[in-house]
Amino acid sequence: MNKYDEKVLQVAPKNAVIYELLRKKTRGSKGEIINFLLEGLLSFGDAVKQLDTREAFYLVMNENNAELVTLQNDLTSANLDVTSSVQISSGKKHFLFDGYKYKLYRKIQ
Repeated sequence: MNKYDEKVLQVAPKNAVIYELLRKKTRGSKGEIINFLLEGLLSFGDAVKQLDTREAFYLVMNENNAELVTLQNDLTSANLDVTSSVQISSGKKHFLFDGYKYKLYRKIQ
């Protein structure tokens, strides 16, 4: 468990479901076609880029709402309500918010 995982576990409610997320900028329709064809390579590239920026993104969900938690390298956090954007219960493994696509990477809790 890394320092970001430990921090998000400290700030999240005990009964919350927590996922680590991968974030990438959304593109136009041509970019989406290329992304679909090369998703494995682009996802790996996004993961490496996310490590370089030293930010970690988490989806913290409880019964009534969903929050996007962003942790910086110094462990400062920012929380945004993304309840209206998240439809994970419908089987989707990603959601769009504020010009970015967030993909569920791994379940923390």
